[in-house]
Amino acid sequence: MDNTAPPLEDLKIDQLLQLHSLTKDLAKFYHKQLRGYLDTIALLFRPRRILGDAIEGAEREAVGASERNVAELRDLYRKVAVRPFGLRPELSVPLESVSTQMQLYEWEYIHQVNTDRGWRGIKVTSPLTLVLTYSSTYSLPMLRQVVAGQEDRDNEAVKAFVLRACLTHLHLQKFPAIGELLSGLRYRVETRQSPETGDLPLVTVSAPFSTLRPPGQPRKRSQRTRWRRQLR
Repeated sequence: MDNTAPPLEDLKIDQLLQLHSLTKDLAKFYHKQLRGYLDTIALLFRPRRILGDAIEGAEREAVGASERNVAELRDLYRKVAVRPFGLRPELSVPLESVSTQMQLYEWEYIHQVNTDRGWRGIKVTSPLTLVLTYSSTYSLPMLRQVVAGQEDRDNEAVKAFVLRACLTHLHLQKFPAIGELLSGLRYRVETRQSPETGDLPLVTVSAPFSTLRPPGQPRKRSQRTRWRRQLR
């Protein structure tokens, strides 16, 4: 029996709708499962494990390499704070307390599509790839809107998100066993960058399988319109 799947271009609309529904269900399951794992290992993400007393709090915790880790965090923050966020590059300590309740946001990217009116960038969501970062006032979608000038700006909220993204990246560098643990659970951990957020390191966690985009340009305009309506 030939089990070879047909090319995406040959899929019918009902097949695309079925695959779209299946992907949504799978993404929901994956998100819930990963959320449970992260809640279970939340204590492994305690910022004091690398920054020690450079984090505000009544408790004191001496960390041998804390000064070097703080210096690395400052260097990283300095590199990403100015563009495109418009923040001052200086980072003073002690830093405010950071919750170990990690947040997950869908990874988005811009895909260029050739339309009747020329090339156009459209935003695509990768449902099985999630951005992992410490909790902040702004969500990642809110930050993107603020950077794009589409929402009112709160400098402290922007700074908090940028700092927490840097801290997430540094924490996983200092404790690679966390990434290895997630890899053992068949998740892929990477650090990526997005054109919208410049050089800000965004830690992503992906499912052990990937998704495919439907064809970007159906032959007829009516078919494109139908796909867009039904795939929402």
